[in-house]
Amino acid sequence: MSIHSSERFALLASMAALLTTFGLARFIYTPLLPLMQEGTGFGDDWAGYLASANYVGYLLGALAVTQVHSLELKKTLLRLSVIVAAFTNMMMGFTQNEWLWMLMRFVSGLCSVGGMIIGTSLLMLATPPAQSVQRMSIHFSAIGLGLALGALWVLLFKSTQTWAELWISSGMIILLLGAPALRFNEWSIHPLKQEAINQAKAIPISKPFLTLFAAAYFCAGVGYVISATFLVAILQRQTTIPHLGDYAWLVVGLAMAPSCWIWTRLAKRIGDFPALISAYLVQALGIILPVISHSELLAIVGAILFGGTVIGIVSMVLIYGGRLAGSRPTTLMGLLTSCFGVAQVVAPAFAGWLAERQGHFETSLILAASITVLGALLMWAASITAKGHAKRYA
Repeated sequence: MSIHSSERFALLASMAALLTTFGLARFIYTPLLPLMQEGTGFGDDWAGYLASANYVGYLLGALAVTQVHSLELKKTLLRLSVIVAAFTNMMMGFTQNEWLWMLMRFVSGLCSVGGMIIGTSLLMLATPPAQSVQRMSIHFSAIGLGLALGALWVLLFKSTQTWAELWISSGMIILLLGAPALRFNEWSIHPLKQEAINQAKAIPISKPFLTLFAAAYFCAGVGYVISATFLVAILQRQTTIPHLGDYAWLVVGLAMAPSCWIWTRLAKRIGDFPALISAYLVQALGIILPVISHSELLAIVGAILFGGTVIGIVSMVLIYGGRLAGSRPTTLMGLLTSCFGVAQVVAPAFAGWLAERQGHFETSLILAASITVLGALLMWAASITAKGHAKRYA
């Protein structure tokens, strides 16, 4: 296999892993949640706990994988994550035991690390530096494509399949679409990437800046995860239009697909922090729109704003963090991932508990939007701190 064809297959394999283990296995829970609640009767509090179990798995897996440095082990874990993700989705349909559900969602969270972190890192190593931004943008579009596929699958077949059958069939889709990740085994470090890694130098980071930057990323995690977990359920309760929540969730995925490319391009043009602050504020507006108005049109607009910023924020933070860390990004990436991950664990459990007691999600959405705005303010403060620190070391 030639170098160029190997690089193309590496991109296809990484996208297949990300689409299946993260975009599909992780996010199909959102459109299936109302069907599960209708069919089994469990409340919003337990819905939040199940979501949190998935994020606990992701958080622990993300921290553990920072200690994995063997290329061969990464290749094995990538393939294993696709297989186990398919199994956990199928098992969700074969049982109605809530504790087994929680275990399956936890394991599914572990598997999502395979696509998001291991697959991404393998692709970054296999990509020449000059093409990194372009290929990473294409790669991250797989999250939105997987989310949209799950939304479309539920929308098309919810009238002919039970919630349990939809879980089982989604597992089969994961195996089918994950085939490129299972078959491709020619991962290697591109010579130009190895040279860039050897020459990379870390940028001095002050503790005040790092604290503000990490706190801002935590706020982004809180704001994102509440809508990402409950959006379909929220819209289903607010409107009489059939399937509006499913359509909105499909729109989220379609808006998410090109968002990484759009925001990274904008960051190069106007600067990292102006782009990040803008994305935070746009996301806050997308989160709060269902509270401001129950208009069906605004629900779709909110879905576009929300989906169009989620992965953009993640990609901009991680790309900027990677530049700060130089040739040793593991520790900083672990810290940032932990902050985002802790937010994802705490927020859905609290939002579900609150909704179960209040009978609605409006307070949770107001809190999510407010915390996202707080994140924008913290990111602005981090930018001021970074400028001051740079002047001292100039």
